[in-house]
Amino acid sequence: MFSDEKVIENLCSLGLTKYEARVYLALLRNNLSYGSEIQRISGVPGPKVYETLSALIEKGLVYPAGSNPVRYQPLPLEDFLKIREKEFHRVTGFLNEHSKQISEKRESDWLWQLKGYDNLLDKAKELIAGAQKTITVSFWDEEGRQLADDLAAAQERGVHVVSIQMGTVAVEVGRVFRHFMIPVVYEVHGKELVLVVDKTHGMFMVRSQGNGVEGYYSSNRGLVQLIENYVRHDIFINRAIHDFKDEMLARYGSELEELLKL
Repeated sequence: MFSDEKVIENLCSLGLTKYEARVYLALLRNNLSYGSEIQRISGVPGPKVYETLSALIEKGLVYPAGSNPVRYQPLPLEDFLKIREKEFHRVTGFLNEHSKQISEKRESDWLWQLKGYDNLLDKAKELIAGAQKTITVSFWDEEGRQLADDLAAAQERGVHVVSIQMGTVAVEVGRVFRHFMIPVVYEVHGKELVLVVDKTHGMFMVRSQGNGVEGYYSSNRGLVQLIENYVRHDIFINRAIHDFKDEMLARYGSELEELLKL
């Protein structure tokens, strides 16, 4: 959702301080402004306004015009973004070119945390794109739709894809198993995405306490095996439930409540 605070947050991501972002935004909306006007519009404290303007002038984002008193004008936003984009490509190009000298190429056994739904989906797509032999995955229909093309591309490369899917829409890629849907599944597995590729890299996404999502990924062999076994055992029990549905419901109850009691 668009807001001034979101604009300021993104400007800060491009290397500006919070005060610099506020002053620059104020000038973008009120070209050729006096310092007192900038203070009023930006909300930056008076003693900090001219200090911030000096910093922006040094960065080439603000230009003084006239004198007694001076007015200030901003570098157009489009030009600022082009400069930052060129800097980004220059820096990433340099680091990629010299990556072998900078860092030893070695898989980390750490458990890395990711937050944000889009970040987690991007990580899942990245892992799937790098798969060479096998993919074992568990997901809901919403995530399945977003990963469908990536899984299909992996299968076309000769990767063996096995999935267990929760919800109503099946992604018909590879070997597909369906999760038996009862109320407790929504409670226990809500927003869950579990993925293992080539038995070497694994990740999982779960609902966080704030009802958002968070996730983790790792190349630790023991942890990856544990994640894959979780998915495989979920497949095993759901195959048995589907194959012996009447017997299972009669034995354990209509919602398998007796089976779930520990």
